[in-house]
Formats: sequence, structure tokens, C-alpha cells
Amino acid sequence: MQTMKMLLGTAALSLILAAPALAASSDSDIAAFRQAKVSLTQAIAQAEQQGKGKAVDVDFDTKNSVGLYQIDIVSGETVTRWDVDASNGKIASADKQTLATWAQQLGAGVEPRELTAASTSLAQAIGIAENKGGGKAIEAEVDHDNNRLTYEVEVLNGNGTRTIRVDGATGQVMADKS
Repeated sequence: MQTMKMLLGTAALSLILAAPALAASSDSDIAAFRQAKVSLTQAIAQAEQQGKGKAVDVDFDTKNSVGLYQIDIVSGETVTRWDVDASNGKIASADKQTLATWAQQLGAGVEPRELTAASTSLAQAIGIAENKGGGKAIEAEVDHDNNRLTYEVEVLNGNGTRTIRVDGATGQVMADKS
């Protein structure tokens, strides 16, 4: 447990600070996303229910011409990536790994207790960002900003995207970049 705290407290935090921001979505992903019948927040609710935990990262991708939300759910010491079909909301697949492995691979610096203590959930942050950005969220992730839990949400509006950062404690928009 001490190793886990050290990993998440120092090494992972330095990794997250060096990690790039949300990647821009490809044209094929955007086209598939526009056809989705299931919203990002609906997909998160499905994955959180299945995984009995909190969402910390969500991406939209296409596999074999099927639009999928890839949602990472933290539950205890496990992170499960749930692929949720964007056309019907059904779970397409799940892949589990330890929280330590996930943190090392993705550079996450978030401890599970931070997620349960946050006043604003990832799904709520997405709603705030969609309202501010005037569109639909296509990707979102939990992050740290000045030792605070934050959410970074990519919102697709019209032909472009906006990246909106939401404070996990207050739900306030901290940054809005076109």
C-alpha cells in the first residue's frame, strides 16, 4: 500500500504533468460520433454501474466501423476499461488491470479516494463543459492542476472542438480553449 501511495503521490503526478492534453479526434471518429445514439454521460453511467466505481478517463474511438466509448473505471485497486457501443449502449468488452499498472501506463495521478471526495463527478463536469462549449463532449479525463482534481473535456461544436477544464471541487470552469 505504501508503494501504491508513493506511485500515485509522486511519480504518477510527475508523469501527468508531463503528459500531453487530450488528443484531437480524427475525422472518422468525429463522423462516427455524430451518428452515436448514446451520449457520453449515458455511456459513463453504464460503465460506472457495471464497474461499481468512478470514471477517470473516456475516449471515443471506432473499431470495425463501430463507434465506441472507451471508459476507464476505478474501483478499489482495479481499473477496468469498458468499451460501450455508442449506437446501443451495450458493453462490447472489458479489460482489467491494476491501478498501479494503469497509473504507470497512462500517467494518471489520481487516487481513488480523491474521486469519491470530489464534489463534481466526471459526468457532471461533462455536462458543465457541454453547456459552456455549446456542443457534445467527445473525450474527457481526470487530471491534476495545481494539486487539485480537475476534469479536461473536449467538446465538439460545429466543425471544431473546445477543450474545457472544470474544477472537481467547485464545478467551475477553469479554462476554455478553442
